Amino acid sequence: MKKLSLFFVMLLMLSMSSCFASDEPLALYGFWGGLWHGTIIIVSLVAKLVSLAAHAINPEYGNWDINIFSFQNEGLVYWVGFALGIFLNLGLLSRMRQVRRNQ
Repeated sequence: MKKLSLFFVMLLMLSMSSCFASDEPLALYGFWGGLWHGTIIIVSLVAKLVSLAAHAINPEYGNWDINIFSFQNEGLVYWVGFALGIFLNLGLLSRMRQVRRNQ
């Protein structure tokens, strides 16, 4: 059962990695983009740290275009969604911790 759940977690992380924030000139992120980027902030942070570590080891690798948030955004609307995504993420993590403690 643990192997199956680990597989689904890895599959979920891989599918979420395709939606990192980027600096494409035609992409302008609003509320929903901010909400998504706030929700996947932990995955984005881990990927950014792996990218920086790979680039420090060998400068040819790890030059990935991964951002924690998008610089091309609509301002306050994006940041409200981003903050709401972070709070949603923290709420789910604390809920999981509470459920695990009750078992």
